[in-house]
Amino acid sequence: MGNRSLGLFLVGIGTVFLILALTLHIAGLLYGVILGSSILLNVSGAGILMKFIADEKLANL
Repeated sequence: MGNRSLGLFLVGIGTVFLILALTLHIAGLLYGVILGSSILLNVSGAGILMKFIADEKLANL
């Protein structure tokens, strides 16, 4: 799995967790776990995508 695919996959799963956290009426620890994993997945996926973009720019120079 390339960096682009992995980054998009992580951002997609993070977005799904964010939507679940916002639509389900849950409280307490489960809400924190879902929201925390959403933030973690989105940030790591965005970081991987940024690295992919930087590598592509360097390859095209």
